[in-house]
Amino acid sequence: MATLLEGSKIEEKNLQEIIASAIDRALINGALMRTKENPGSSTVVNHAPFTLFPSVVPQSLLEHAKGIQKSFNLLMHRVAHDHQFLEQALHNVIKVDDFTRQLWEIYISVREEGITQPVSLGLFRNDFMMDTKKMEKNNDCSLSQVGEHAKLKQIEFNTIASSFAGLVGALSDVHRYTVKKAKIKCTKNQLPRNDPALGLCQGLVKAWQHYGNKNAAILFVSSIPERNRLDHTWMEKKIFDLDQSIDVLYCNLPSLSSLMSLGRDKALFLNNTEIAVVYFREGYSPDHYSSQKEWSARLDIERSKAIKCPSIHYQLAGTKKIQQELAREGAVERFVSDEKEAAKIRSVFAGQYSLDLDPDGDRNAETAINNPGDYVLKPQREGGGNNHYDDEIKTLLTELKDDKMRAGYILMEKIYPWVQKNYLIKTGETIDLREVVSEIGIYGTIIGTADEVIENHEAGHLMRTKYLGVNEGGVNTGFSCLDTPFLIE
Repeated sequence: MATLLEGSKIEEKNLQEIIASAIDRALINGALMRTKENPGSSTVVNHAPFTLFPSVVPQSLLEHAKGIQKSFNLLMHRVAHDHQFLEQALHNVIKVDDFTRQLWEIYISVREEGITQPVSLGLFRNDFMMDTKKMEKNNDCSLSQVGEHAKLKQIEFNTIASSFAGLVGALSDVHRYTVKKAKIKCTKNQLPRNDPALGLCQGLVKAWQHYGNKNAAILFVSSIPERNRLDHTWMEKKIFDLDQSIDVLYCNLPSLSSLMSLGRDKALFLNNTEIAVVYFREGYSPDHYSSQKEWSARLDIERSKAIKCPSIHYQLAGTKKIQQELAREGAVERFVSDEKEAAKIRSVFAGQYSLDLDPDGDRNAETAINNPGDYVLKPQREGGGNNHYDDEIKTLLTELKDDKMRAGYILMEKIYPWVQKNYLIKTGETIDLREVVSEIGIYGTIIGTADEVIENHEAGHLMRTKYLGVNEGGVNTGFSCLDTPFLIE
């Protein structure tokens, strides 16, 4: 099996020393999370889950993913500003999915009232896996063979609360150390430097500057309690490093309705402080809106003069249904006139299929019922732990036959990721060498209006690794570990 540890013989004593030192280095570098037992306080913290060694990635695949990020940023920006496309794509979903419907109602309300702030900020993340479907039967292939045949396939495009940019940047030095201690041959370029929190915060600072009031603050809308609060703190630190004059405030959605207000010009105030940029680290799940006051707060923010990250139309553009609709023939070309650029975007698409109550949806559902192991069934939800696999697909789609609720799901072709071996370091869990698979995320920033793009950048990468056989991903949900790429030709 192709793996970084191929041919390496690490004695048990040396291995335990490397593990202990790696944990220490994760702690001193700031790869930290609050504990499950006390997620509301940083008095006691743990290291974030991480891999002991980096995972192998063909350099060409990482460069390809980074190289198309600006094109994806622009694509999603244009999608978000195309009312007709959003309406056509989501009209069946909003009939059956209450969460998407309420987002849509805010979007329509603001659109009809008149948009006060035309500028939006997107801090995106485009998630991929290295698909080896064509060689899945050959587990004994070499690294060079995998590098030649693995293909990049998109899992999803995140437009809200793209996390772990801070923590993953702290892991690079840990892996440089463990690779050296394991005596794995490595050049400097094989472990690339990576600081996505800086790239994302440059976007936040640019948006703050565009707002034009030096006394205004950036508001982080963040859950209480929030186990991943230290990732937010990394972002706050990077903002401070870029411009010490910018104040960063925190507030959760439930508290906003009583603490914020709109001025006559719809300037947004938290207590008495004007807000230039609202950065949502919650608001992507129905669980974040436990009452009408959270929805009212979200509406007032969208009505305000503050620059939103994301705006409501960016969040709608990031739904699973939009991803599926973009996979239709001609959909990307609606937004990207350059044929070569459109082809590059399409080259990373996995198969996406509608489950609307129409002949196409019926055929797609029947195909999945008969071959459930070939697909993933996705609802319109973010945050991990929501998808359905294997016999769950057969059961659920059989139950939803002729039920309008089926339109709230989309079907995606199953990806067969490259299997490697690594040690996953999770607090309180046994550490042993096991088969794992990885996911690569590319961060991007974009600032613009319906008519103008002000900034558009690729902003670094995230790698997450989980045990083979674990269907869901997500570090905060406990499925995955932070990782970094070890590049090969």
